[in-house]
Amino acid sequence: MIDDVAAMLEDRRPDFPTAVHMLAKAAARTPDHIAMISGDQQITYGDYVRCIAALAHDLMTLGARGERVLVLKANSVEASIAAFATWAAGGQLVLLNPLYTIRELEPLVLDAAPHVILCDAPFVEMMEPVSKSAGVSAFQVFEDEGLCIAKWLNSDAHPLPADLPQADDVGLLAYTGGTTGLPKAAVHTHKMLMALTRSIEASWPTTISGDIWLSVAPQSHMWGWCMTLLLPVYSGNTVVNMPKFQPDLVLEALVRHRVTIFAGGPSAIYYALMNVNGLKSSDLSALRLCAGGGSPFAVEMVKAWHDLSGLTIHESYGMSEGGPISNNRTDRPNKIGSVGIAAPGTDVQIVDVETGNTVLPTGETGEIRTRGPQMVETYWRRPDETAQTIRDRWVYSGDIGHLDDEGFIFISDRKKDMAVVGGYNVFPREVDEVLYAIDAVQEATAIGVPDDYMGEVIHAFVVLKPGAAASAGDIQDFCRARLAKYKIPADITFLDALPKTPAAKIDKLTLRAMVGGRSKTRR
Repeated sequence: MIDDVAAMLEDRRPDFPTAVHMLAKAAARTPDHIAMISGDQQITYGDYVRCIAALAHDLMTLGARGERVLVLKANSVEASIAAFATWAAGGQLVLLNPLYTIRELEPLVLDAAPHVILCDAPFVEMMEPVSKSAGVSAFQVFEDEGLCIAKWLNSDAHPLPADLPQADDVGLLAYTGGTTGLPKAAVHTHKMLMALTRSIEASWPTTISGDIWLSVAPQSHMWGWCMTLLLPVYSGNTVVNMPKFQPDLVLEALVRHRVTIFAGGPSAIYYALMNVNGLKSSDLSALRLCAGGGSPFAVEMVKAWHDLSGLTIHESYGMSEGGPISNNRTDRPNKIGSVGIAAPGTDVQIVDVETGNTVLPTGETGEIRTRGPQMVETYWRRPDETAQTIRDRWVYSGDIGHLDDEGFIFISDRKKDMAVVGGYNVFPREVDEVLYAIDAVQEATAIGVPDDYMGEVIHAFVVLKPGAAASAGDIQDFCRARLAKYKIPADITFLDALPKTPAAKIDKLTLRAMVGGRSKTRR
């Protein structure tokens, strides 16, 4: 069936060598169609390409071909133009999160060694010294006279460069989340970027110039650049690109723009929207697909979203090293709790955690490994980490899960998050699912923390719904009826909100720091 879907996609859509070729086709077909709406800005496909061509000409003059071009700017039309212009000029795009501090940015800039930095004005003071340390040849600022939409539209018209990049050229350095150690950059070729685009299109087919997307993720994040730079452009659709995530404004935009595809992303986005007054009475009749990915989705959470919005969440699974690995497709019932079946042309196996060499049978839990045309084959300047994570073209995900008899993938937890309590393996996500089934709980997560007696114990962090009441004892009693004794949270911390990373994932590093990394001894 997967091969049939891939063949059908081949018939429906051309296989562009790069995203620039894809965009050029969309602009030639419907130049007056709106490509992007971002805040008060919007741009047609014709003007989009005109701006990209003008900036690409400038970048080529600066010697960007074959070099890294670092873009540091919040979600915007200009940031999107800069990304495509880098590709059109033959450069290698590096997108860094504008929410990062200088402590987080400096090692990444030094690692990427960019030839050009395109920087938003608020970051100039902290980025100029770093650019000098990194030996950057050109440092330019958005909104200056030479780096803005008005200049690009009013300059002498330039066509897209005749010598566009080739499919096997490096297109993007995607830095991993960096929750432990220095983030590493996964090296994506243009061929890989187009493979992931076609793969998602196969699972969530769109209508040429007929869909309206809304994306809230930072464009510096994999989900963000997929859902703003690649997927909408593939079918010449419009994307509403939110400059930043504000739940009430997102709901308003969903209604006002008659959005058909909501690229929601992590579960935290949906939790925030469910707390916006008026969600249930809002006219979401145009919306046909809600996409989720980047963090676990509890079954109870998906059901609650359906009760409020009338829509399910089609969960997807990917990583900075490539995606999608799998999707819950729209041509079959959504299997809530699963991240879907393997993407077209993608192999997924469950292997033993210790060596990663033994393929486990259906239903058994182990590490997920994957290979496919969208998966990277190397990290930037990290041969040791490349050898550890990418073996014989298999990318070892570090995620623990299993396959059911229909080929659906279920993720238990991260390999590094697995706790060993009294000699028993505990996957905190299993505890999370039980916590979310408690009526009073709005959001929750569990982690393993060191314990002198048990080795590790489970510590839960809970956010209660407004006006709801529950004690630690109430929550432990609920868990006691549904979990083995060693899985029950030994400690529970109540919070007003769970800390999040810039990618809207629950920040477990901060949570571990909150409890001092050690529980009290139990005998």
